[in-house]
Amino acid sequence: MNKLVLLLLVAVFFSFCGKSQTSRIPVEHSDMKEIVLTNENTIYLQDWVRDVEIIPLETSDKALVGNISGIIVTDNHIIVYDIFQTKSVFIFGRDGKHRATINRRGRGPQEYVSLEHVAMLPDNKTIAINDNMGQKVLHFTLDGRFISSTPSRFRFFTMEYLTENKLVCAAYGISETDPGLQEYENRTDLLYFTDNTFEITGSTLPKRYKEGRFQITPNLHKFEDQVYVHRPLGDTIYRATPDRLKAIYRIEMKKIDGESNLRSDITAEDFDLLSSQKNTFPGLFADSKNYFNVPVVSPDRKMKNYLYSKRSGKVYRVEQRKEGVFGAFSWPRVGIGDKFAEVKLAYQLIDIGGEEMRKQHPELANLTEESNPVIVLYGFKEGL
Repeated sequence: MNKLVLLLLVAVFFSFCGKSQTSRIPVEHSDMKEIVLTNENTIYLQDWVRDVEIIPLETSDKALVGNISGIIVTDNHIIVYDIFQTKSVFIFGRDGKHRATINRRGRGPQEYVSLEHVAMLPDNKTIAINDNMGQKVLHFTLDGRFISSTPSRFRFFTMEYLTENKLVCAAYGISETDPGLQEYENRTDLLYFTDNTFEITGSTLPKRYKEGRFQITPNLHKFEDQVYVHRPLGDTIYRATPDRLKAIYRIEMKKIDGESNLRSDITAEDFDLLSSQKNTFPGLFADSKNYFNVPVVSPDRKMKNYLYSKRSGKVYRVEQRKEGVFGAFSWPRVGIGDKFAEVKLAYQLIDIGGEEMRKQHPELANLTEESNPVIVLYGFKEGL
């Protein structure tokens, strides 16, 4: 009898071990900061920027940037990737000089079928490319040399490294049909935590919207060593760590006639009607040391920028005069230190700034409509 009990206990133990990957990552909401967007305090960007760094990206036959899907800015490099037109990763120095281009489309062991997302490892020396269709992640050096390829056990859209060996991956919302997740109990979740072999260690953010309605991949943003998560059409921004998801900001938009947390039964038609009447939050935020930028889409499909000051706790509506490098329509893509980085398209700068802008900024003297984009980094003066 004792042997039978022992065998049963051992079987139960290994059964639980085998199902450890089904664990739910805890989500914390304590100490969450509410950011109330308001139009009470309006500033003009041109009046408050400081330490402006204008970096035209070198244009050459080897570096013709098409669509800008995302940028990564480090102390020494600017990485621009295009998942739609050129399906390439362009690597520039902080001086804007072209260093390398990764364009490895194909089905070989060092090639990608699709370029879905690009991430930087914590060492800031290694680029990771998610090939969703090929179900693998490829690693390259900053001079474009291939390092390795790791099969991905399931399909995901974006990923970010929490540590050298831990990642968070955002799925499409159709995970229950993914063959790689059929053995996973929580396969309707949208956010997966894995090791660097893409073995799932936990998951969270179950599907919010009903079948036949919205199902959107969570947004992942990285600022220095912090990874942020936002569920589209939701009002909460989380910070991901290897063992939990912590709510850090809640975006409140009632004072600007907006909706930031949409009901779970909303349809595409409902959303189209709502967004034609109210401001909405698409989740394109950017963080920096002392400021947090929140872009909002207005009913006329224009982007409005709101700046939250961590120093004062105030929120500012940020306007731009139609002049100079800050006159072109844009929003901060990423933060680095206490600066934000914006992408300015060459033809927009020429249309708005003209010759006067080029006189003020000699680095733009050779800019033409066919030139690559310009990266503008800036901080803010004291007082906000």
